[in-house]
Amino acid sequence: MSKIIYIAGLGHSGTTLLDMSLGAAGGVTGLGELKTLMDDNTRQKHYTSVCSCGKKAGDCDIWGKIPNAINGLKTDPEKIEAVVRLLDEVEGKGTVLVDSSKNSYPYLSYMNQQHDLSLVFLTRDVRSWSYSRHLSTGKPVVYFMLRWFLENKKLLRRIRKMGIDPIFVGYEELALYPDHLLQLIAEHTGIPYSAKLLVPGNTTSHIISGNIARTDPAKRSGWKYDARWMLSRRILTWSPLLLFIQRMNRRLVYSKVNAGSILDFHLFGTRRKKELDRQYN
Repeated sequence: MSKIIYIAGLGHSGTTLLDMSLGAAGGVTGLGELKTLMDDNTRQKHYTSVCSCGKKAGDCDIWGKIPNAINGLKTDPEKIEAVVRLLDEVEGKGTVLVDSSKNSYPYLSYMNQQHDLSLVFLTRDVRSWSYSRHLSTGKPVVYFMLRWFLENKKLLRRIRKMGIDPIFVGYEELALYPDHLLQLIAEHTGIPYSAKLLVPGNTTSHIISGNIARTDPAKRSGWKYDARWMLSRRILTWSPLLLFIQRMNRRLVYSKVNAGSILDFHLFGTRRKKELDRQYN
């Protein structure tokens, strides 16, 4: 039985950078969207890409060996076990695997049953996510708002059915307060925390697909927030629709800021000010 950290959530929610940050912890290695990349045809498309380790995928210490490790295996369970054995051989026995395959339900269920699984449920603010997807695809913002709601609702239901207790992390909280949130994630998943996690570029993860941020020096240098949606007239126009989505958005994205009371928020809240007043005034 191996330790696996699984990052679930919608695509384009910061999973690649979180995978890289967690891979900066000692004894932790991320492999990105492993479920998809264990398919021969899909993986082959990425073998001309640059891995987050800086090498071409085919020359990577992990991805260069995965094709032989899973050759002839038919099922996902067989393949994941072969990859876990390979990771132990290359990175050392007991290496924690970070898998950001997102919403692959049967695959997630298997890992939950057969391994020591910790799940991080990463969610991006519906306004930010919808606007970003609109810019990339040209599809209406309202379409993505509804999709955000329905897909997250489905994911929540499936996780509950599997009996998994996740840590809910908002991309906004993570980007704005990375030190606090990464400490909470480390505590939940049982990995060592250090300031190295604040710099995704410190990673020992091997990610060959996903956000191109894995190769962008500016984004590898630390967590940054894309606030372009705040200037969008489309978001303002459709804001009434957010009334029935807002409850889920607040619970999934801002659970740490809003835990108990906004007044108690760890960095700016009244409780913190009172504690410092008692100590220093």
